[in-house]
Amino acid sequence: MPSTPTPTPTPTSFASDRTRDILTRLEASSSSSSASALGAGGRTTLAALEGLDAAWARTRAGQFPPRPSTPYVRVHPGETTTGFDDAAAADDADAFDVVVCGGTLGILVATALQRRGVKVAVVERGPLRGRAQEWNVSRAETAALVDAGALTREDVDACVMIEFNPIRCGFHNSGAKDLVTRDILNTGISPERLVARCRERFEDAGGVVFENSTLGGVEVFDDAARLDVNGAPIRARLVIDCMGFGSPIVRQIRGDMKPDGVCVVVGSCAEGFENNDGADLIYTCTDIEEDYRGQYFWEAFPASTGPTDRTTYMFTYMDADEKRPSVSSMLDDYWDLMPKYQGLNSIEDVNVKRVLFGTFPTYRDSPLRTDFDRVMQIGDASGIQSPLSFGGLAAILRHLTRIVGAVEEALDADALDRDALRAVNDYQPALSASWLFQRCMMVPYDSKPRRRDFINTLMTINFGVMESLGDDVLRPFLQDVVTFKGLGRTLVSMTLTKPLFVPNILAQAGAGPILDWFKHFVALGVYDALASPAKALMTPTGEFQALPKRARFMIRRKLEAIVYGAGRDQVE
Repeated sequence: MPSTPTPTPTPTSFASDRTRDILTRLEASSSSSSASALGAGGRTTLAALEGLDAAWARTRAGQFPPRPSTPYVRVHPGETTTGFDDAAAADDADAFDVVVCGGTLGILVATALQRRGVKVAVVERGPLRGRAQEWNVSRAETAALVDAGALTREDVDACVMIEFNPIRCGFHNSGAKDLVTRDILNTGISPERLVARCRERFEDAGGVVFENSTLGGVEVFDDAARLDVNGAPIRARLVIDCMGFGSPIVRQIRGDMKPDGVCVVVGSCAEGFENNDGADLIYTCTDIEEDYRGQYFWEAFPASTGPTDRTTYMFTYMDADEKRPSVSSMLDDYWDLMPKYQGLNSIEDVNVKRVLFGTFPTYRDSPLRTDFDRVMQIGDASGIQSPLSFGGLAAILRHLTRIVGAVEEALDADALDRDALRAVNDYQPALSASWLFQRCMMVPYDSKPRRRDFINTLMTINFGVMESLGDDVLRPFLQDVVTFKGLGRTLVSMTLTKPLFVPNILAQAGAGPILDWFKHFVALGVYDALASPAKALMTPTGEFQALPKRARFMIRRKLEAIVYGAGRDQVE
């Protein structure tokens, strides 16, 4: 008997009249001929908000799209494509060493590879362009673009639209002074310029872009992968999935799995902020909401489009329980609370230029382990980003040189099978240990804290301890880098200085998550002990030259996993 289709859940709330009016006005004032970027944050229309809310409602209800009769990725063991070899990849217009699917951030990796002599194509479902809203990173993080060979320093400088300091962290009714630091997420990068300049260098070096193109699926053969692009086949030795959280390849691998955590973000860029010096990295102006929907956190950054232009984000961490609020209802809270946060009388005091919203799912079994030969994930699709962050540019920059080098070596060693590609994004205890922080910053429905100021109190204690321990503890944490020494010293200091608060943390996190976290903390200690010798062995040339190429590839991936897994790639 045929099964009854699962109905699409009705959203628990719809966009309010206020939200509709703002978005309708912005759509009317924008150029009807301009094509929107389709990457994260590229589309900020009313239709995009309603689409996001519908998808979020389905996720909360556990109602996933039915599996297609034909899998998106199909494997043909023992079969080969017609006439594909390295010579074909060099000469044929439809044959490549690498095809990168998802171009907004994938173009960074594609450009670096193409300029190292790898034949690369990029497939993008919309126009290959960056969004209007700036990406905020630290100036030091942009060095990865130069180190990987994607851009020159002059190119990067041309993409920097604004720099600002100081950077503030503070928590509601804490009684403590705001923590002030510098040079963290203090650089506004133009995505439009960054993507355009990478594309120019990519195509100048012979790279091929398929934009406004539909990727119909991937077939994996013993000698190559074949991609259906706009109904026509192209072939590649390796497919790189950079299609973000919504990647159909990732959906096939994860199946009908709810995310373990979600960061929901809403915000806007507006003009009219008279006090526009410096930025907020994390700030609160309220306690946990009365209905326990969550603790709202804030970020704010000056924008380059005008002296009084400022971008403000409100975000919260939650699970995917069906009772969780819609994105639209959070946006209504944003309109009400943002004036209080920024010292305004009302939202009418500023002129909203752009509205921003998104959901960022995270899974405890991250990074994602690919299920296929010749297919690997990078960026948000790989789950390599911290569960505390929004993913995106900063997450991919941290791993850019590592990923580019690994892909280049994989092609050279023909290490393109599933086991080899899994080694590129291997287990990282520093990433897994971050889960406890997200758990403590969300408000589970099954274990509500007794006090609505619990999270603010926890954050005040935690940041106060880290500040007292010095920049070598504080700054890595502010950049989403967890280290064994920094985490260990913080936990010991918190226990000694605030022993009566520790039971509250244990109750909030729960015994199961604490025990699970502890094994990752132990692994973090082991990786930290091995990180210095592993780093010493990671010389550009000369290591293990007597070994076969595949063995050298696998050893180097393990050394990288130790260094990055200990959070020691950026911290000495």
